[in-house]
Amino acid sequence: MRITRRVLIMAAGLSMIAGTAMAQPVTMATEASFPPFSKTEADGSYAGFEIDLGNEVCKRAGLECTWVKQDFDGAIAALQAKKFDIIFSSMSIKPERQKVVDFSLPYYNVATGVFARKGVLKAVPADLDGKKVGVYGGSTQDIYARQNFPGVEVRPYKSVDLMSADLVAGRIDAMFVEDLPGQEFLAKPEGKDFERVGDLFKDPSLGAGVGAVVRKGDPLKAKVDDALRAIYGDGTFEKIEAKWLPAGTNIRADNLW
Repeated sequence: MRITRRVLIMAAGLSMIAGTAMAQPVTMATEASFPPFSKTEADGSYAGFEIDLGNEVCKRAGLECTWVKQDFDGAIAALQAKKFDIIFSSMSIKPERQKVVDFSLPYYNVATGVFARKGVLKAVPADLDGKKVGVYGGSTQDIYARQNFPGVEVRPYKSVDLMSADLVAGRIDAMFVEDLPGQEFLAKPEGKDFERVGDLFKDPSLGAGVGAVVRKGDPLKAKVDDALRAIYGDGTFEKIEAKWLPAGTNIRADNLW
């Protein structure tokens, strides 16, 4: 039987259609205001380390993913209400959260720091007493600060940009955030008069890395886990890390697996 070029093209097209049909449609939520992990561009699109990593997870897992924006505070409730299928938005893995949702393997791990105007604070947490401290609303840092910093006025924010703007304006005295977003602020012109104070916080209660979040018992967890293993295994993680993070940064989390 003679196979013509036209037949081959038709067969390839049918194969692509079949592959697309087999891909599982999935909606993935991001806060999209936590650079360098996620941010909203001027045209409304999303970019950042987590966006690239999430897209790679979807490709490896055979998922047809659509990103949606969701405030971090309230993301778990929205997931349980089936407004989307996966949270891929820098959510720390913590026992109290694991009681109500399932987490993937941790895909990155970063310590937390206190950032303030140079010379204002000498030691933390001792010098935080009586101060106004910004946190990412609903985050692990938010919970930790309320439980461990007595005498501090904790102020939650919906984005690091809003928090850092208030820090520059003097409406808060410090930020308690993951080190990388804090360092990104310091690297900007408006961050030149600020510093990270003291050592990084590595308390286990701040979480055991960051993971993707799905509803309890959802088989998506296994697909995401397999994709993350492959991404770590072939060097793709390092390529995405190098694209978005400062040279020499290491946020690998596979030591926690």
